[in-house]
Amino acid sequence: MPPPKSKIENPKSHWWQRLLPFAARPSAPDAEVVFPPGFLESLERLRVAALKAAGGGLHEGHRLGAFRGGQLEFHDHRSYSPGDDLRYLDWSLYARLGRPFVKEFAREEAGCLHLLLDATPSMQLGRPSKWTFARRLAALFGHVAWKAHDLVHACAFRGPGRELTRYPARGARPSSTAFVDWLRRERLAEPEPQAADAPARAEAGALNEAVRAFLRAGPPRGHVFVIGDFWQEEAELAESIRLLGAAGHDVAGIHVLAAEELLPPETGPVRVLNLEAAGELELTLTPAALARYAAELDAHAQAVQRIFRRRGGLYLHERSDTPLEKILIQTLRRRRWVA
Repeated sequence: MPPPKSKIENPKSHWWQRLLPFAARPSAPDAEVVFPPGFLESLERLRVAALKAAGGGLHEGHRLGAFRGGQLEFHDHRSYSPGDDLRYLDWSLYARLGRPFVKEFAREEAGCLHLLLDATPSMQLGRPSKWTFARRLAALFGHVAWKAHDLVHACAFRGPGRELTRYPARGARPSSTAFVDWLRRERLAEPEPQAADAPARAEAGALNEAVRAFLRAGPPRGHVFVIGDFWQEEAELAESIRLLGAAGHDVAGIHVLAAEELLPPETGPVRVLNLEAAGELELTLTPAALARYAAELDAHAQAVQRIFRRRGGLYLHERSDTPLEKILIQTLRRRRWVA
């Protein structure tokens, strides 16, 4: 006989941050096809399309975000191709030779892109899961950076006291293919055992500990992309972004949520799980509870955005089922993340 359903209401707890509708059935990211055949080739097609859509052609110097290090200098000429930005057309050369050429530029100093990936248990939610989406997005960003001759480093964090895995390994030769293989092998953390009467908690301190471990390694100054669901307390997130900024990094946040988190189930009795620690409970969703959920979630997302913007960083909020084409060609171009 199933346990009785009851209304759960505790205004002091952030239950909306920690609970998953059981009926949504979290996906098994290890069983998902993270990188389908031809994925690397599709990344290159997306990169070319995005750069042309951004109006910059395919000259060197395109990079992710607005990292302040490294200046552009003239590198060479090449023949004009349809879609190249006319701003880079060398009109004096055209007047002399009667043929169009565009100027190419190179950066005096290579930039560095750091990717911090949230691998805590809550990232398993979604179809595809937030974890699968985060890895695909990381592969996309890494590919664009490598094509601009930037350095690419990545870390996956799983919570306090858990392993922080890094790419590339010491002494390893980095490449787009090797990076995709590393992302394919990375796994989410398992939920911690928790007593039945213990309050539901996220991985408190997961991001802050990861940022401190990242900075202790003395990474080169660059642009840090933090990709996760940001189910951290806002004070912890603000402190983490402050530390990155104080170390001289430019910071961007990619806030990934599953459709089930943005659109909870209809009203009625449901069973919910805490993905960050083993445990579940029964509750009844009422219209008032769903309205509160939507208001709290919106307020939290706005707070996350303010934290990044306050430090001069970029912010992007997407669902885990968003096509990569939309991310790169539409969102990144519109917000000038590809510059």
